[in-house]
Amino acid sequence: MIVAIKRLLPFQFSWHSMLDRLGVLFLRRCVSREGGELLLRHFIVETLLIRFVARNSGLEGMREPDLMPTTFKGLMGHAVIQHDINMYRLIIDTGEKLRASARFKCDKRTSLDFSMLDVPDITPDDECFRFINLDLGTALYFMNIPFALLTSEDVYEQAVNSFQLDEPLMARLADITGDSLFRAWGTQQSLGWLEINRDVPRALYMHAMVHEYAHTHLRRLAGQSHRSAGSPA
Repeated sequence: MIVAIKRLLPFQFSWHSMLDRLGVLFLRRCVSREGGELLLRHFIVETLLIRFVARNSGLEGMREPDLMPTTFKGLMGHAVIQHDINMYRLIIDTGEKLRASARFKCDKRTSLDFSMLDVPDITPDDECFRFINLDLGTALYFMNIPFALLTSEDVYEQAVNSFQLDEPLMARLADITGDSLFRAWGTQQSLGWLEINRDVPRALYMHAMVHEYAHTHLRRLAGQSHRSAGSPA
């Protein structure tokens, strides 16, 4: 209803700083510690995946984001919007650099850098009194309401359609590692088809799970690489 009404209005409005404050307040007072930790972890894991692609793509000048919130305070400064921008930037940068080098995909790398995959300690605000302990899936449905209200139509559409970037992200990981399993986790969606009339919280939850699968598999590959390097010739 909020999205429909905002489409009919003759003007757009947003209030990102209020969105940050409401989000942090909600996490501290209404979401379980485990739910808050999982949400923070998603921001970190997505950053680690972007760093892995940027560092192992073989392309010069790839930017690596530094969005690594380990506390709720780290979500201030428009982190929710910035982490979507980081993903768009990765896909756009790799595409432009591949075209400039007359290539269609990242080459498989024989020596991969896995050093960026460690997740730092996450410390949600345990001392806060909580009125209720919502799980993350339920919390996302509530958090989507102020997000739709306090962002412009363009920003909301950008965030919702960022889920479709999982497919090219998984393709980059598959090309770089030579492991086609990553492609199985990328939802087959056309980037030319923009849609916001979907179950956004469910899509976000699945998006986070896909990133967890990819991160876990990269850690597995890192372990295999370490064992191979340490085995006798």
